[in-house]
Order: sequence, then C-alpha cells, then structure tokens
Amino acid sequence: MRYPGIFITCPSLLAVGCASNPPCLTSIGTSFITPSVASATGKYVGKPAQWGGTLLDTHHFKDRTEFEIIAYPLDGCGHPRVGFGPTGRFIIVHPGFLDTTDYQIGQAVSATGRIIGIRKGWLGHGGYRFPLLESYKVYPWPDQTAHGYHPHHSHGDYLYPWINLGIDGRRYGVFWRVGVTL
Repeated sequence: MRYPGIFITCPSLLAVGCASNPPCLTSIGTSFITPSVASATGKYVGKPAQWGGTLLDTHHFKDRTEFEIIAYPLDGCGHPRVGFGPTGRFIIVHPGFLDTTDYQIGQAVSATGRIIGIRKGWLGHGGYRFPLLESYKVYPWPDQTAHGYHPHHSHGDYLYPWINLGIDGRRYGVFWRVGVTL
C-alpha cells in the first residue's frame, strides 16, 4: 500500500473535529412561540417550547430552582444566537434543587419544557409578564471562545475568523472554507 498513514490520519482528524463541537439539542415546539409572544397573549400555557438565552439570575426555593433568562433566537442546535435581537425574558422553573455552581451569570443556556404560566414582576421601573418554562434539564453551553467553537457556523453569521474542514455529501466530497466577520 502506498499511503498507509492516510487510513489513520483521516479518521483521527474527523474524530477530533467532531469532538470539539457541543451536541445539538432535540428541538420541540415551534419557533414562533417566543417568550414575548407567550407573555403577551398567555394562550400558550401548557404548550411545549424550547428557549434559550443569557443567564441573568438564579434563585433557590424549597421545591424548585429558577433561572431568569434574557431570550434570544436559537440556532439549529438549540444554542442561543446572542448576536441577534432579544425575544423577551422568561424564567426557567426546574423542579427540585439544582446546584447552580455549573451556571455563571452571563452564560448561554437553553431549556426544553412546557410553558406552565405567566408571572407578573418588575423590570426596571415597569411591570413585566414573565412566561414560566418548566424544564427538567437546563443545558449550560460552554464558553464558545474558550473551546474554539462558534455556534453559528451553519448559519453564515460569523463573529470572528474561522476555518472549516470536513466531508459533506452535498458538496462534492472533501471541502474547506475560510471566513472572516466584517
């Protein structure tokens, strides 16, 4: 065999490339039910939803843990697209105690669950209606810059220079691309 190392090198590169990206979350609900839509109408209580955004605050109660989130649209993997306009605020209600040491204020999080109500509260000096999302799994996304991963590679809205190398069945086999944010 002329190039025996290629059978070891190529699979190794593919495995490393796949290991660097966080997993995609299974999508549920519909994307048009945003926190602002849910809080405005109140008619989506009981419906499934998948929301995400930036963690603003955490609170522990006797029977639950709550996360206050500023929501952003999600990409195809359920990661919040923080560079886009916010879609409201919401509160994740996690039944039981959840140790919040794995969650930092300002971190991107996503949750899938059921809208269980609307809570009236305050935002600055005005009233606000926070939709409540009951979720048994709150997914903290890793810091994208620390892990060399950017959640928007598949959507074309790049925020810093990137290089993509891989195999794509839709595009003539092996390909590579380089991009830079303008």
